[in-house]
Amino acid sequence: MAADPLDELLQFLKPESRIDLKHIALDHLVGLSGSEDGINTLLSHEKLIQSILTLTDDKVEEIAKNALLILVNITASAKGVIELLKFKYDENKNIVKLFIGYILNPEKKDADAAAMILSNITRVESELDGILDTIMPHLNDILNAYVNIDFNKKGSNLNFIGPMISNLSCHHRIRKWLTEENPHIPLIKLMPFCSYELSNIRRGGAMGTLRNLSFDPEFHDFLLSNDLEVLTYLLNPIMGGEEYDDDEMDKLPISLQYLPKEKERDADIDIRKMILETLNKLCMRRKGRETLRDNGVYYILREYHKWEKDPKVKLACENVVDILIQKEDEVGAEDLSAVEVPDDMKEKFAKMDEEYIGDK
Repeated sequence: MAADPLDELLQFLKPESRIDLKHIALDHLVGLSGSEDGINTLLSHEKLIQSILTLTDDKVEEIAKNALLILVNITASAKGVIELLKFKYDENKNIVKLFIGYILNPEKKDADAAAMILSNITRVESELDGILDTIMPHLNDILNAYVNIDFNKKGSNLNFIGPMISNLSCHHRIRKWLTEENPHIPLIKLMPFCSYELSNIRRGGAMGTLRNLSFDPEFHDFLLSNDLEVLTYLLNPIMGGEEYDDDEMDKLPISLQYLPKEKERDADIDIRKMILETLNKLCMRRKGRETLRDNGVYYILREYHKWEKDPKVKLACENVVDILIQKEDEVGAEDLSAVEVPDDMKEKFAKMDEEYIGDK
């Protein structure tokens, strides 16, 4: 039987191997990791994966970069994440701790690839419970690296920490940390990046975190407290430079009044949709609906609806408006999340939505 060519590559993937041979071997594996079949082949070779993990910290930057790129490709799928999490860098360090160390090292040139890997890993919700104990002790440092845009001194921007934090906020334990950690509530550091113009990845991560918090009614009072000004961060990206009547303008949050005429809305469709989904969830309870009405959210959405062209996002806008224009006796429920909708009605509403989008 012919020897497995991947097994033969192992001799070239040792830290002490010749640099040119490591380059050739890793270039081959990068190509292999570009397909699902190739990834399955790699994952079936435990020693090969172990060698790749070791080379992520190779003293030659190009070698480390290619090793990290292979792992980015592997973790692009849930199966790849689940399989990779079975490995350890060494007996004292699992792979999550390894990559956290990379993103928290300001001298690590390829920290962006490590951030992408962690973003991929945390996207798999079924694995969050198993990795949180590793992540929690480092969360403050990770958030500080995210909010300090000049943290990395070797050119890595660490934008993918944004979606990593957003992914983590799917877990209740992280949501509590974001809203309760003292002495500085982490969410307060995060929110200004909802309008960060230089990166839609970093911006989307901040907005995605707010959206995930809004899915949990436990945090609605916190989110809508006057001290936090969440509505300002949510509404600013979907506002243009429209003029409002004086009585309407007076209702808007102060920092959103009299915006310049050249003010532009966020160009990213996904971010706009996340904002509307968040507003929708904040309408879940009567107190939230009243807060949105009292802050002129309807007026902002009225103008936004005239501008929006995407039918799915436009529908998401209308869903919020439909709630806000109703009086509370018309809404008919203190807490909309407690209203049970029969399955046949769910199907009917879904079909109506599809028909609406199809007609646009």
